[in-house]
Amino acid sequence: VKQLDGSRLVAHVKPMFSETTEEVPFDYCIIAAGCNFGVFHKWGESLWFPTIHEDARPEGSWSHIDERFIEGRRRHIFEEHEKLKALNKKKATVLVVGAGFIGVEWVTELQYYFPNLKLHIIDFLPKCLGPLPKSAADYCDHYMKKKGIKATYGVKYAPDDP
Repeated sequence: VKQLDGSRLVAHVKPMFSETTEEVPFDYCIIAAGCNFGVFHKWGESLWFPTIHEDARPEGSWSHIDERFIEGRRRHIFEEHEKLKALNKKKATVLVVGAGFIGVEWVTELQYYFPNLKLHIIDFLPKCLGPLPKSAADYCDHYMKKKGIKATYGVKYAPDDP
């Protein structure tokens, strides 16, 4: 969808393989756009989701890859894997921002598949896993500590703050 015209009740839609937009009429429009988690990027870009919107691709962090197609997504995953292998080889430090379910999952998988990485996870909340039960947070904290993953809570990530 390139544009919504509420006064005319039409959506201007550009099919993937078309050079022009088409008008799609509607009586009622529900916008169920989902969400992206990259709050520090104009388009909400994050590694977890392919960048598929035509207008977002040129401004993206991986604009050389067309993730609208499985081959483009595969190439992006391969590139990220190569970066992680290089970081693992040099025993680099990786910071994971956000200790919710996904952040904890990622940091523990990074530790498992790239054991030479020095890992640190941070979150604004006072414990990992946010609203989940305390027993789950305690379990994950214990596991991460046992695996050498450093965790810091009550810290707000500010990318422009040295």
